[in-house]
Amino acid sequence: MSRAQSQYLRIFSGSTTYQRWQSYYVNTSVTWESATWTYQPFDADGITAGEVQSESSISIRLPATANVVEVVLQALNEARLAELRFYEFDTILGSATPQAGQTLIASYLGEVVGVQGSLTSIQLELGSSLSPVGAQVPPRTFSTRLIGAPCKL
Repeated sequence: MSRAQSQYLRIFSGSTTYQRWQSYYVNTSVTWESATWTYQPFDADGITAGEVQSESSISIRLPATANVVEVVLQALNEARLAELRFYEFDTILGSATPQAGQTLIASYLGEVVGVQGSLTSIQLELGSSLSPVGAQVPPRTFSTRLIGAPCKL
């Protein structure tokens, strides 16, 4: 048995999806979960651990193409969310297109909170206070506006 992992990255806000990228099926777009995912090589740092320590974030590194830079900067400026999913599958059954029944091994959902770049790559940072394994909602920030004003004596 030969196993492989595919990665999917979706940038969205509410019910609107702005970009779908996948990094396994080289130089081709694929249909997965009734949507088209464009090939864009990327790697994620910090999601392989079972738990994020001290509310650290996940970083995703992509090549600094014009399209990627535009999408990432808009995601930062508009406080968009990014969903990152990792699937495992058996390559003996084929690896030219996504297989039905792939096993979700990790997922991560967070707001795009930072961007760094160079001439060749751009790195986006996703903020979270949740464990990346099975995370389903973005983090919430508590303030007196949300929990009420303190009592004054």
